[in-house]
Formats: sequence, structure tokens, C-alpha cells
Amino acid sequence: MKRYFFTVEFLLMDSDPELLSGRCISILHGFLKAHHLTGIGVCFPRWSNSCIGRMIGFTSTNREHLLSLRTQPYFENMSLGDFFALSEVLPVPVDVGEVRFVRNQAVAKCFAGEKRRRLARTKRRAEERGGVFDPTQLSFERELEHFHRAVMDSQSTGERFVLHIQKQQVEGDLSFEFNRYGLATNEGWRGTVPELMSVVGA
Repeated sequence: MKRYFFTVEFLLMDSDPELLSGRCISILHGFLKAHHLTGIGVCFPRWSNSCIGRMIGFTSTNREHLLSLRTQPYFENMSLGDFFALSEVLPVPVDVGEVRFVRNQAVAKCFAGEKRRRLARTKRRAEERGGVFDPTQLSFERELEHFHRAVMDSQSTGERFVLHIQKQQVEGDLSFEFNRYGLATNEGWRGTVPELMSVVGA
């Protein structure tokens, strides 16, 4: 099945790729919700061990959906201000590899705020049972694979939150099932996207 993509490059060298990626994903989220659409995936063509990269891509089997997404006011205004460079909507070359960008919500459980919440919850449950709370019995150790963050602002509450994203190599069948952020998840949404690094260059 033929797929298409376009990319958004963050032009300012001192820009915050995690914040700008989050804002671009937020635009996608609103677009999908407003038009009752699915099937648009997010990719990060310049992902590396050190950075999520100063580029985000959107891919779909539906060229018209991508053309409409590309003309969203945020993208056009940032392009006119020379903050973004938007590519045209282009066909995905047939010989590129396949990857999966996964939103892994389990990553958040390894950080201090989540640990505090787990401690408080465990203490409350122990007290409700009439038991003794022993924090040394809790294990927070967890092996984490490499991840990057995209910083989001909730459209409904205005509160800031973080998408923890991991990259996986894919062998086998393609999938076009993404969540409303254009990402795969550990369960349920297993969408794959083309590895555009070789297409867009470093």
C-alpha cells in the first residue's frame, strides 16, 4: 500500500526539539479529533541517542489527510516566520526500513513524582487494612530502554505533561493503527512508520 509523508524541520539552532515536537503532536491530536480521523503516524527522522532531533514527520496512506494537516495554521505561521521548514507531501520510497515510535507510559513510574504517589498509595492501603507500612518492601528498580520526551500542554486542562517515546526496529507486517498522538503503544496500538532518516539526511 502506498504511503506518503511530510516533515517539519525546526530551523532555529537553539530551539527546544522536545517542546516543539510536543506542539506539533498537539496539532495532530486536535486535527484527528476534529475530523474523526485515524491512521496518521508520527516519526522522528533525526532521532539519535542524544536528542529526539530537530525534525518531526507525519505519514499516512491518505495523501489528502496529510495535505490538510500540513495547512494547519500553526504550521503555516511557524513556516512564514522562518521557524519551521515544511516539506511537500511526498511518497515514501519503497526501499526504506520500518520503525515504531512507542508511547511508553511505564517510563513515568520511574521518576520521583510517581514514586511519591506510589508510596502514599501503598501507605494508605496498609493503614486501611490495619497493617504496617514498610517502604523498604517496595521496589522501584526498573530497566529502562532508551527514550526521549515530547512536552505537551493539555488542550482540556492547560496542564503540562510528557510523552515518553521509545524507538523500536520493526520486522514483519506494517500496521497503520496509531493512538490519537500518532504513536504506537505497548499494547493495542502497534502502528509502524517508515525510517525516514535515510530519506531526509542528517
